[in-house]
Amino acid sequence: MAIAQPVRPRGFDPRWLPLAVTTIGSFMSILDGSIINIALPSMLTDFHSDLGSGQLVVTAYLMALAVVIPLTGFLAERVGMKRLYIITLFLFTLGSALCGLAWDMPSLIGFRILQGLGGGILQPLGMALVFTLITPLERPYFMGLLGIPVLLGPILGPTVGGYITEYSHWRAIFLINIPVGAIGILMAIALLKETPIRHEARLDMRGFALSALAFPALVLGLSLASDEGWTAPLPAALLALSVLALLAFIRVELNQPDPMLQLRLFRNPMFRLSTGIQLIGFFSLFGLNFVLSLFLQLGHGWGAAETGLALLPMGVVSFIAMNVAGRLYNRVGPRPLSAAGLLVLCITSLLWSFVDDQTGIVPVLILAGGRGLALGLFAQTVQTVAYNTVQDGQMPRASALMNVTQRINGGVSAAVLTTVLALSLSWQGAAPHTSITSAGLPLGEMIRAFHVTFYFMAALSLLGFVMTLGLHDRLLETHQRRGAAGAGATSIPAREPVEVEG
Repeated sequence: MAIAQPVRPRGFDPRWLPLAVTTIGSFMSILDGSIINIALPSMLTDFHSDLGSGQLVVTAYLMALAVVIPLTGFLAERVGMKRLYIITLFLFTLGSALCGLAWDMPSLIGFRILQGLGGGILQPLGMALVFTLITPLERPYFMGLLGIPVLLGPILGPTVGGYITEYSHWRAIFLINIPVGAIGILMAIALLKETPIRHEARLDMRGFALSALAFPALVLGLSLASDEGWTAPLPAALLALSVLALLAFIRVELNQPDPMLQLRLFRNPMFRLSTGIQLIGFFSLFGLNFVLSLFLQLGHGWGAAETGLALLPMGVVSFIAMNVAGRLYNRVGPRPLSAAGLLVLCITSLLWSFVDDQTGIVPVLILAGGRGLALGLFAQTVQTVAYNTVQDGQMPRASALMNVTQRINGGVSAAVLTTVLALSLSWQGAAPHTSITSAGLPLGEMIRAFHVTFYFMAALSLLGFVMTLGLHDRLLETHQRRGAAGAGATSIPAREPVEVEG
């Protein structure tokens, strides 16, 4: 069992330095998943390509992530976390440089795959590296910085991409990664410590083959379903293939003594519950990101840069709220924080249904800040509960499992909400195959369709709120009981070591 010592050093904590290194890589990886969307029109114009090719630029990166993320745990054990982090950051930086030098659309798609193969491992590996430096009860305190990539990457992507594309060139969104990546590699060499290597670790070949089939097919199928419809032949075939491969993958992993993804973690009720809450919350939250970008541009007539700036309060407020939640976690536990976050998310989702084309900028900023408050309260809180059920030796594979579910959740939310928009238009009597971007669509019908998606996400958030009522952290409760018994107080002892319960 792992020993947890909730010690917080006075003055500067040197562990912030390697933590900052891993944050750089994670942030670059997640940012590049969203920054490219707003630059696609310029790429298509320069290369004289159609929208289908442009969609492949986005999905090729996501599919590469889906292939490589499950490998994180095995590679971390076999190669060493520090060495693997440097290798993958180098691949990501090299892929970025080649994307910036691409001469046509096929070369850009190929280089995006290389970029994704490096970037996919950075986020789960970075979190696993940090967890080798901190004890379980210190996780809430450090989660503020750990959550920056997940919070700010999807939010800053459209804003940064819009300004770079408008005032420079789309190639700069890739070339800017070169100096940042080079600095990150040098910092990793100097500041990270190597972890023990398991030479006896063996790759789960059957699991890898099935995951390399299931996850990319699911990502591509969801991407195509959002454009062509769920019943179109190709998306339907890809989704059916992904479901069959995923079922086979689950069976193989559960019967594998050294699985690639540790699905047995879901046998723990708190890991299962906290992961479910996070998926519901992220669906509503980042699904709302997808919907709001369309809503503010199509319904309000705002530009991409203006829309990105209007949503920036979410990132600022969420960062503050996350750090406050991290400091409160050991005092109040995860239930009040996560319940408050999901309740705020439910309320703000409902309030978005009152926004129309006449709504000014101030209410939009306030609602964006409310979503940031919700994210800051629940996101890292429920993730801390999940990781506090995991033994230290399983942390790389647990981090890979969490990242796989989060990446897939992003694709699911976009596809499902696109379908909800289409169904809403159909219920209002719109012509068949009418989409939210169809020319001549009445503004009133468009806004009402968006309002239906807000109701849908509010209902999901309410479900997540109910689920939080059963959330608790056994590790934290053990410390509180021992502290009360030993010192007559409910506060956590400053230095008493406690075993982590599996």
